[in-house]
Amino acid sequence: MQTIEVNSRNISHVLYQHFLLTVVLRTGERFIYKLLEASTFAEFIDSEDRDKYYRSHIEANKKFKRIQLFV
Repeated sequence: MQTIEVNSRNISHVLYQHFLLTVVLRTGERFIYKLLEASTFAEFIDSEDRDKYYRSHIEANKKFKRIQLFV
């Protein structure tokens, strides 16, 4: 599993492994997304504004399966 610290207002860090993206928000909420293609993760990491990319391309994309984790 790959952990990446994200310099973002809302996202604390992300974990990635085999098309599963776990987003940990600064509020403590955790969401798992099943991505359809690996390029989505690369585009997220390379984007200028990761908060905006997360909201517009990952969170709003109905093709991705989203699961909220309660820890």
